[in-house]
Amino acid sequence: MTIVPRASPTDAMPLSNWFRRPPLAPHADADPAKRCSDCQVSLPDAARYCFICGREVAPAAEGDRAFAGHEDAIVATMQARLAHALGARYKIRELLGKGGMGIVFLADDLADGVQVAIKVLRPELSMDETGVARFRREAEIAASLEHPGVIPILRVGSEQGLHYFVMRYVDGCSLDALLRERRAEQRPLPIAAAARILGEAAATLAYAHARGIVHRDVKPANIMLDAEGRVLLTDFGISKAAVTSTGATTAAALTEFGTVLGTPHYLAPEQALSRAVDGRADQYALAIVGYEMLAGAVPFDDETPHGIIHLHVNELAPRVAALRPEVPEHISAAIARALLKAPSHRFATMSEFARALDPDADRAARRWRLVRRATAALLSAAVLAAAVWLSGVAR
Repeated sequence: MTIVPRASPTDAMPLSNWFRRPPLAPHADADPAKRCSDCQVSLPDAARYCFICGREVAPAAEGDRAFAGHEDAIVATMQARLAHALGARYKIRELLGKGGMGIVFLADDLADGVQVAIKVLRPELSMDETGVARFRREAEIAASLEHPGVIPILRVGSEQGLHYFVMRYVDGCSLDALLRERRAEQRPLPIAAAARILGEAAATLAYAHARGIVHRDVKPANIMLDAEGRVLLTDFGISKAAVTSTGATTAAALTEFGTVLGTPHYLAPEQALSRAVDGRADQYALAIVGYEMLAGAVPFDDETPHGIIHLHVNELAPRVAALRPEVPEHISAAIARALLKAPSHRFATMSEFARALDPDADRAARRWRLVRRATAALLSAAVLAAAVWLSGVAR
């Protein structure tokens, strides 16, 4: 079934048709110089990061190898500058990761005797006011969320032209790394593990939503699993706060209102079309993550971002139970509902989505609420009876 949004009277065609394109026919000589190792999407020669998943692009030509050497030099320079600026407090150990906005280093906190992760803004962005403001806002939002599922921010600062924040180091891996490992071994994630990860991530997002914060970039790369298997949410860089940030720069400006932000494979239709979003966009993205964990692949894939967006807007995903029959029906049904195109047709809140994923826990919670109410009623009755008895004795 194909769903096409209705065109306004002033449009010559439905909005979704802007994403329609002829199918890409394979060509015998087609061998793109650069391709993402994870998404397998073709990229321009000048691309430094995959525009689908954000992964750094592996060098494929002599010019790219020169760029890789340049990138290594940038990392080495940033590490030396960070060591010089923060050496009195932190001993910089090694590179943990890098992306389009920041570079993350492992460090020892010499004052507290613990390991931390320090994320520093890339040098080419440090002169851009909007980039600096968005980077600091990521830290501010994460620091405002005191929840076991959010990596704590310990310090935010600027030293010697470096903009950075310090967060607790998580000894573990990203869900993205775990899924890639499982795909390479052709071993799907166990259903119980996928349901637990989905439930914990939903609980963390529900907490953020209750405080007026929409993440807007929920994907496996932004979900961490620590050594004990606990689920933590990271990267609030493009999240949207319900209130404007302090100063002259508003939250809308920092998130580039009217532009598509996020990762195409996990974009809700309304987000892909640059419409207003709320927590139900995160719900859709998390449902995509759940689908990927259980089915081994995302439901919508194509060679280009526009092709992926077209599928998000127009096509219904197959039920995950149809691809993996052992998935319980209540989980398959919950994911299917969270993937509906219209936000109003999804669960009203992330908490409702979480309860639908674990009906046993929901029933147990309801029973516990009934027990507490009954206990409170009995205590009230006992207090009332004692008061009546005391008043009779007093007379």
